[in-house]
Amino acid sequence: MPRTLETADGAPAVTESLPRMAASASMARDMVCQAVETWGLAGLGDSATLLVTELVANAVMHARGNVIRVTVTRVAQRRVRVAVVDRAPVSELPRPSDPLAEGGRGLFLVEAVSAGWGVDDLGWGKRVWADLQVPAVVESPDPSVPIYSSPSAQVVYVLIVLAVAAAIFVTAARG
Repeated sequence: MPRTLETADGAPAVTESLPRMAASASMARDMVCQAVETWGLAGLGDSATLLVTELVANAVMHARGNVIRVTVTRVAQRRVRVAVVDRAPVSELPRPSDPLAEGGRGLFLVEAVSAGWGVDDLGWGKRVWADLQVPAVVESPDPSVPIYSSPSAQVVYVLIVLAVAAAIFVTAARG
């Protein structure tokens, strides 16, 4: 059962030790999903579960020992950190994988989905973490400014406006 705690700086966190086996990914996803929902950040649920799945899969495949620790921490109002600790030493950064290989893209996926990620050397093992950030709220645009469905449509609109302005200028210049 996950344990709820506060970090040294007062941030809420949920953590659980899990067996180093593939089935632990499901338990980790449930824990992370429940935590982000509890904190009112359910919009991060899909990304958080993807991240924890990849981090657990890497630990299951490459770590030593029988146990891993999964932690999700609310590091800021709109930011969470998903981390997996294992007993393997820090290894090299991700390297390109064989395009035909079935695996080898996990950390590239983590990098693409997260707001940042890293590896902490613990001496006896490592912590691989990834942060997720709730996107900033975008204010509604001025309703008098037309919004177009694509950048191409916006370019066409600007070109039309310029053509009309040019036509008016040429007509005015001719008298």
